[in-house]
Amino acid sequence: MTATSCNRCHAETEITIVNFADGEADSLRIRLRDFPLRQCPEGHRQFVRPNCAIELLRHLTEEDEPELPAGKEKGFIMKKYLCESCGEALEPKPDHRHTFSIDIKLEDLDLFDVDLSMPVYKCSACGKEQLHSLKEVRKLTPAAMAHAFEAANIPPPPGTI
Repeated sequence: MTATSCNRCHAETEITIVNFADGEADSLRIRLRDFPLRQCPEGHRQFVRPNCAIELLRHLTEEDEPELPAGKEKGFIMKKYLCESCGEALEPKPDHRHTFSIDIKLEDLDLFDVDLSMPVYKCSACGKEQLHSLKEVRKLTPAAMAHAFEAANIPPPPGTI
């Protein structure tokens, strides 16, 4: 079996594109758009390379999500969220959902997009809209991604479960 053969039937695979696949975890919705994968003639799908999901997760959590507008989480038991700009408390209820579109470029792959949709909270003092906290987004990202991969019929690479 080579890196380009199917994990299940061992037939040769070709790179194809999934138009979109959605996944959700709690308040986070992820949409993969124009996502590259490998598919064999039998229709079995797999990641372009075994570590592709890990690369994407690392890219999102370490490079992209830190750039999103996000409040600061305070408190251990009684959580409070403060505006990243002025430090005042964010409204307790979300103002609306917002979708943040992110262009992803992983090594040797064409550009594809990930949409992150979450509730945003408005600062009552300065009016800035932002996520509750980066910690909250990072906590939900792996599960939402896994659900998007399931929706695209991409099983985990062999040996990862």
